[in-house]
Amino acid sequence: MSQTHHENSENAEILKELNLSLPLRKLTAHIDQLDVSADFKALLRDLANVTWTVGSTVVAIGRKILSVAIEIVTTFPGILFGVAVASIVTLIVGTIPLVGPLLAAFVGPIMLATGLTMGALSDFRSSAWSTKVAALQAQLAAVKA
Repeated sequence: MSQTHHENSENAEILKELNLSLPLRKLTAHIDQLDVSADFKALLRDLANVTWTVGSTVVAIGRKILSVAIEIVTTFPGILFGVAVASIVTLIVGTIPLVGPLLAAFVGPIMLATGLTMGALSDFRSSAWSTKVAALQAQLAAVKA
């Protein structure tokens, strides 16, 4: 009986931790500041409203996903910088007369992968990212079980 009680209190703590995310109004403010299409913003707002019901507890999983994504973007700007540089270089290569578009189609994905990798390597030198992702995985795995 005590093991069942311990498991229930452990699950309650995990569910409580999963529900710790940015409030919907703050997520909406972040979404509104993005320089993306209105359709994509609407999709992100819909994701923010996604919930799971686990037993008698409602888990705001969409808000948690967006909160973690915002935290990663603000914590690890190297990935974004690498992708931005790769995209700019690909655009410049695409402007070369005659062979530019063909070359950009070939070099673009390679540049993007390289920029993403180099940015990720600079960010992953910090263990904060892997710690946050591992914690989220553990929480979701415990809820699934």
